[in-house]
Amino acid sequence: MMEFSSFMVPWDAIFSIFSGSSLIASAALFFLITKSKGKLALQDQYCTGEAFWGGILITGISSIIAVLLLQSVANFAFNAAFAGEYSSSILRAGALISRNKGALAILVITLIVGGGYAFSFVEASLLTHMVSCTVGIGLLEEAAKCAAALVVFGIFYKAKGIRYSLSPFVIAGLGFGGGEALHYFAAYNLIESGFWIYIVRAWWCVPLHAAWAIIAGERIVRAFQGIPTDLKGDDYWKLLGCLLPSIVLHGVYDAFCFHGIFLSWVVGIASLIWGFSILSKPKEQFAGKVLYGTGVTSLQSTIER
Repeated sequence: MMEFSSFMVPWDAIFSIFSGSSLIASAALFFLITKSKGKLALQDQYCTGEAFWGGILITGISSIIAVLLLQSVANFAFNAAFAGEYSSSILRAGALISRNKGALAILVITLIVGGGYAFSFVEASLLTHMVSCTVGIGLLEEAAKCAAALVVFGIFYKAKGIRYSLSPFVIAGLGFGGGEALHYFAAYNLIESGFWIYIVRAWWCVPLHAAWAIIAGERIVRAFQGIPTDLKGDDYWKLLGCLLPSIVLHGVYDAFCFHGIFLSWVVGIASLIWGFSILSKPKEQFAGKVLYGTGVTSLQSTIER
């Protein structure tokens, strides 16, 4: 059976986080998130302290755990199907559920993500890593952030009659990036990394996660004329299409990083410019209880001006 680690950082590594570098980097991360809250409050009057910090906790904890578990399941399914003694059983299971489109889609996606994740951390060509990082990391993490953003919207916004807001996506990006940063701080302690890598993780990678989430969020608002709360059938494919640019940017960025290619900085800077330019939009385009203007297409038209 192919041996690929589904957990980049050991679960018990978190207990190694209490070092000088980790504590300073954690303080820097908290400063960044606090400043982001202030920026959001200026753009979105509905982004209260409860919504922001509650959303940060939800996304920071649940998203990271979900990604780790899903990576583990997907990686196991891929190994079992194509390299293990259970391969014939899994393939037979696929044949049995072939008439259930939903179940078959889940199995196929699980195998694709598992394969992508497995090949992302082995010696391979740049092109191979672009593909594997996109489907194994970008797809999984951007989908997890999107799901977290929809949960935050449902908990803190929907009940107030708010139709659309980009804040849940900002919160999901910051929460996921922050949780991942704390996870990696522990790993850096274990391998005794230099202080600079902690700061890069806190002040570069976390904003990147937020930028990709914002890009996806704006596309979702355009496509669904608000935040979707009742997805059905083809809505999931439509949602995937909205996430696609963020998924590709994330995957290509990671591939460049794995190969030490400076273009990772180019992709990262372009992502930040695209993502955070959205934060400068007028308040009425950023969040509201009704679609801005008159008619259901007015929100999209104002965003595109």
